Amino acid sequence: MRANTRTNTRNLGVMAHVDAGKTTCSERILFLTGQIHRIGEVHHGQAELDHLKAEQERGITITAAAHTCEWDGYQINLIDTPGHVDFTVEVERSLRVLDGAIAVFDAVAGVEPQSETVWRQADRHGVPRLVFINKMDRPGADLDACIAEITDRLDATPMQLQVPLHDGDDFVGIIDVLSGTVWRWLSDDPTDVEQFDTPPDDVEQLSALRQRLIDSLAGLDEELLEDWVRGVVELDDVRAALRRLTIAGQVVPVLCGSALAGIGVQPLLNAVVDYLPSPDDISSMDDVPTGQDQPFSALAFKVVHGQGGKLTWIRVYGGVLAKGDKVLNASTGSSVRASRIVRLKAGRTADVDKVEAGDIAAIFGLGDTVTGQTLCDPRAVVEFESMEFPEPVMSIAVEPATTEDQEKLSVALSRVADEDPTFTVRTNNETGQTLIAGMGELHLQVVVDRLADDHGVELNTGEPEVAYRETIAAPVFGLDHKLNKQTGGPGMFARVVVDVEPTGSITVGELDFVNTTSGGAVPAEFAKAVADGARDALTARPQGFPLVGIKMTLTDGAIHSNDSSERSFRIAGGQALRLATEQAGTVLLEPVMMVEAEAPGDHLGAVIGSINSRRGEVSELTERNGSSICKAIVPLAELFGFTDAIRSVSQGRASATMTPAGYRPAPS
Repeated sequence: MRANTRTNTRNLGVMAHVDAGKTTCSERILFLTGQIHRIGEVHHGQAELDHLKAEQERGITITAAAHTCEWDGYQINLIDTPGHVDFTVEVERSLRVLDGAIAVFDAVAGVEPQSETVWRQADRHGVPRLVFINKMDRPGADLDACIAEITDRLDATPMQLQVPLHDGDDFVGIIDVLSGTVWRWLSDDPTDVEQFDTPPDDVEQLSALRQRLIDSLAGLDEELLEDWVRGVVELDDVRAALRRLTIAGQVVPVLCGSALAGIGVQPLLNAVVDYLPSPDDISSMDDVPTGQDQPFSALAFKVVHGQGGKLTWIRVYGGVLAKGDKVLNASTGSSVRASRIVRLKAGRTADVDKVEAGDIAAIFGLGDTVTGQTLCDPRAVVEFESMEFPEPVMSIAVEPATTEDQEKLSVALSRVADEDPTFTVRTNNETGQTLIAGMGELHLQVVVDRLADDHGVELNTGEPEVAYRETIAAPVFGLDHKLNKQTGGPGMFARVVVDVEPTGSITVGELDFVNTTSGGAVPAEFAKAVADGARDALTARPQGFPLVGIKMTLTDGAIHSNDSSERSFRIAGGQALRLATEQAGTVLLEPVMMVEAEAPGDHLGAVIGSINSRRGEVSELTERNGSSICKAIVPLAELFGFTDAIRSVSQGRASATMTPAGYRPAPS
């Protein structure tokens, strides 16, 4: 009997490195909860959650897909997220609204680069999670090694709740460490399973694992520690402690199985219900009270344009929203009406009359509402923190293939940009070309394909270009600049003394400004104007790219009783920054990626040679399950076609993954 500590909703995300099996795991969840009656495989392009044509053709998840299902009387709002780094925005905005997550790891590959990236994202958002070690039926699967990597690479505290069950060399089930229950699957049908008590030969080993688990939990939970000291520990108390520690983010329960073979998913669902939080466990969001008894509040976290119109995904944090209710967009001040409310069923929807605190749903008819905006009761205005997304790192020039495509292009691009905050569109003023920018080569390829598939717009594309930045090359201290213009009327006077330094930030348009003047040398409103002028000057682009990572400190200055104004100090601030960059020069910064390449040992030299030829710097060489792993930092500009290149030199046996690793100075 499981501890009765659950309320009836779980907002659950599934996250992983690409190909770790997270969508396959999500599909088995939908099958076992009765949402689908035939299991569609990802590699056949038949997965319910991969409903876009681009996903089915590539066999990968591109956009987050949501589905509502039920398990053991509990509603699970499930979001399956992409595993490819180019679509990390989908993970970011999903984690913003989720209460818990399943992190899926490949039992052979262990902690891979993107699984580490999404783990850190979940850390930032404070999302409690379970671990599901998948693919335990593969040769080389190593549960102990995976748990060790979770400890070492993710700084987590894993709690092993299961041990694998084998019949000879075949993985056939799991044994629950706490209850001693054996789950054995008898066929490829996930429902064809039998349960029985631990065989006598395994009782002693299992008892030792159970005691070690209880001892570890007692060392972290005061309530359990009291029982442990008295020597009267009940399993329900152990489960309650595990739930408390999981929700607090102190531990992560670890389970195992094979989603493709249908092994281990039912116990995983039980663990979701037992150990991950319900909305009732979240008392506030961004210091805004949550719950059924609060006024309505919700966060819009995704926008989708489809045949039914514009669909806005929301997470409800407070109160109730009924169909037809008018709500306030607190971010814009405009009122909108919820004309139609739906539950999300991957590519389908199901109409409902209302949603309430804790629900994840979607609304038709919310006008210009975009990702990250707050919807609330007009009589109780609240606003959640906006969502921040990484800036695009790559762009390509596009042009419509035909005159008919030209007429549809601007609307189609506007809709794509509305859906995807990491996709931008601009016009090159010198050439008149339309430039689209995104998170990588695959991201832009998918956008071009979706423009054709979803919007009927065929495009011709140019060569990709990466997003370079500039920063000041060296500090400039005590730059004394005076603006003194006399005309027929009032003149312009402003004197500023500034220090200008590099900070290392790469956020476009951001200036770190500090005012240390005293004695009224520069009044506050004029100091603000200096900052505004310096921000204007960030667009000066000495080498043609945005200026970033600059700190300006206003240390002194002077005013004229008649000729000084905010305008004159704004101009002086901009001129001072430009003079500083002229004096110190600027450094060109280029985006770099952490590349993890895997190859058989006899092909490692060729892979390293390819990395070196692309200005890469190898940082680590390790062995994993008979293959060599090479980690390196490589400029993004050099990585076009890299995966194909290492496959070519390794007879198709090498592979690589890439994650952003920031910016560094580019060679002259």
